[in-house]
Amino acid sequence: MKLTVTHYVVMLHKPGYGTYTPAFPSFEEAQDFSNAIRLMVETASVSEPVAVVATKDVVPEGKTKASLQKEVVECDI
Repeated sequence: MKLTVTHYVVMLHKPGYGTYTPAFPSFEEAQDFSNAIRLMVETASVSEPVAVVATKDVVPEGKTKASLQKEVVECDI
């Protein structure tokens, strides 16, 4: 089974505000974001980019794998 990286997330926690995990299509974009946040917000904890890996195909009822792939292409993700 080939594990595919689908996107990268950066975990961001700021006390009093909560935890957020914005997602990015490439490692470089995620790294640029995490570095910029570190420079701008001293009181936040910011992770390095973390790869999100698809481990299993999940197909909702009434859909097919082909229709889901078509939706992704049409959304231009």
